[in-house]
Amino acid sequence: MKRLLQLACLIAAGLVACSDHPAEPAKLSDQEKEIVRIARKAVSQFDDWADRAEFKIERRQSEWHVTAWRVEHPKETGNKRYVPWGRREIVIDDSGKVISYANSK
Repeated sequence: MKRLLQLACLIAAGLVACSDHPAEPAKLSDQEKEIVRIARKAVSQFDDWADRAEFKIERRQSEWHVTAWRVEHPKETGNKRYVPWGRREIVIDDSGKVISYANSK
């Protein structure tokens, strides 16, 4: 029974870690904060909403995959905060170079 409870907690933690929710800046490491800074700079070069973007970062092998959302309704919660066309996928390598910037589906 104890083992089953531990497994359930691990699965729940994994689901939370893999969610589409943006990263909370206070919980980011220094390296993750730098990745968000690079992603924000990329958004500012291609779009005009970097100042109101929220980011989700994920490490995949030797790359950082960042999703940027355009926040249009900051007082709302959940998906109501964003516009469907305001989502970008950014890939950043270990040296901090943006290797991909694309509209997300």
